[in-house]
Amino acid sequence: MLKQFYFDKFEDRKPYSAIPDNKYRSLLFQFTGIVTIGLGIAYLNWRWRFSLNPAALWFSIPLVLAETLSFFSTVMVVINFWSNKDAEKTPPVHYLSEIEDLQGMPDRPIKIDVFIASYNEDVELVRLSIIDAKNLNYPFPDVEIKIYVLDDGRRDGRDPAKENMKKVAEEEQVNYLIREHNQGYKAGNLKNAMEKTNGDLFAILDADTRAFPDFLVHTTGYFKKQKVAWVQTPQWFYDITDAEKLSSIINSKLKLTNKKLIRLSDFLFGKIEVNEDIFGNEPRLFYDVILRKRNFHNAAFCCGAGSIHRREAVMSLAVKGFVEEIKKLEFDLIKKKSDQLKIHPDSFGDLKNSFLLHQELIPFKFHASEDIYTSMMMHADKWESVHHPDVECKMLSTQDVDSWIKQHQRYAEGSLDIAFKDNPLFIKGLTWRQKLCYFNTIWSYFAPLWILVFLFCPIVFFFSLTLPVKAYSFDFFKYFLPFQIMNTITITLGCWGISTKRGDQYYISSFWFMLMALYSIARGKKVKFNVTPKDRNFSKSTEHILPHVIIIGLSLLGVAYNVVLLMIGHHPAASGFAANAFWCIFNIISLSVIIRAAYWKPVETNY
Repeated sequence: MLKQFYFDKFEDRKPYSAIPDNKYRSLLFQFTGIVTIGLGIAYLNWRWRFSLNPAALWFSIPLVLAETLSFFSTVMVVINFWSNKDAEKTPPVHYLSEIEDLQGMPDRPIKIDVFIASYNEDVELVRLSIIDAKNLNYPFPDVEIKIYVLDDGRRDGRDPAKENMKKVAEEEQVNYLIREHNQGYKAGNLKNAMEKTNGDLFAILDADTRAFPDFLVHTTGYFKKQKVAWVQTPQWFYDITDAEKLSSIINSKLKLTNKKLIRLSDFLFGKIEVNEDIFGNEPRLFYDVILRKRNFHNAAFCCGAGSIHRREAVMSLAVKGFVEEIKKLEFDLIKKKSDQLKIHPDSFGDLKNSFLLHQELIPFKFHASEDIYTSMMMHADKWESVHHPDVECKMLSTQDVDSWIKQHQRYAEGSLDIAFKDNPLFIKGLTWRQKLCYFNTIWSYFAPLWILVFLFCPIVFFFSLTLPVKAYSFDFFKYFLPFQIMNTITITLGCWGISTKRGDQYYISSFWFMLMALYSIARGKKVKFNVTPKDRNFSKSTEHILPHVIIIGLSLLGVAYNVVLLMIGHHPAASGFAANAFWCIFNIISLSVIIRAAYWKPVETNY
């Protein structure tokens, strides 16, 4: 009997369908996007030239600078969303000659490897992924498909305190690979697997990635275009929290047993639903819009799980990196000779030969964000990528705030580390559009620099009674409102049919851990690869929400203080209070989502 998991009740959920492409909607988006940028430039021109409060430049300049940086993000979004260009779907590959130039070699059916990467996950969870991988369809019986469990936790029975992953692999009759160290994290695990396998194509699945039967049928055909290096499919989390009736939460929290009180609660609050996707895990906006539309720029990067790769492309990058390291060694040695250091000619050759013996081919960059890093380098090497629009796998999402923040902080630190060490704007080989797309991903993690200003501006006003603008006059709303309205229309068109509410809230609520990530990378701290837990941890995660509680507390205190001033007739700017109070309410709603998530537990109804 298989082990029971919390997500068993979600097994019947079906994935979303990709947004149908519509050229007229794309044209309308392009029009509104251009108008939005024009209105934004007009607004900022007015803000910088005519609206600054000369008596409070210490307040005015940080705010307008934050608005300018935020507007730059809007411009980047318009570029990213500019057009949709799904790759043509073709039948699955049968023979090697369909995806490679054999150059006189005999043809044969292709070989496909399926890698299931694992570290410390419940072995019975991995078993589910193995079972689904074994059920993969393929229309050609002579195509060899091999499944490998890549166990980076060395759970082969040597340690009685650990679960036995090797035993599970043997029971399911799939291949099992381990290594004696964890160098390079997941990238190193994949490198080890590639050294011991020979598939022409290989799929990457995480321990919780359960592929649908036609995963390979729907994705291998793209490789008939010989410059396609990888195909990424959307990651769909099928365990996202359901919406809950507010009445059910109240009844559960208050432990109501009186039927009349329960009926009253249901009557008053039964139609109000909350906590849907409480952790902001829904990735549809990212995969169905952001990454999918990067097909137009040939800049859709790999996200690891749910992807399939061409071995030839990955190894070509490894060889190129190997050659570059050799050239670097030769340059360094020659420089030492030119500096008149005593290097014997024989020693020069010995040093070079020693390097050749010890240097390894590294298919995937050893980095905490190996997926995007390797993708960027492969795009620079003139390989192409495809983001497949349809969901082909199901996965598990983080189920507590602590795990969610650790996962997203790793994403932030990894991307920022790339920005400081290998900024895509300066990578040779990338097209200007690819550079902008990769930079857009990195730029998004600088958002706390302006979000923090937006969060504290109402608070500063409430306690200093100082306006960051000369006045909230007609001119302010004349420039501000058209820009904001058109910006909303543009984003709605770009994200057609997808709700952005929870994503917007977490964009603001993420300010603290992203600020910590930026600080960490700026001071040179090494990025760690944290494996995302696959279970639920209902700890309160107070350290993660304390900044949010402080800002909300200061905001409410400021509102109360200003209300008192208004009541006694001593408030100098009632219009300023109204504008900042509205702004404050928006901030509180956005910040509160992560506080609610920290204390969330599934509602248990026993009545």
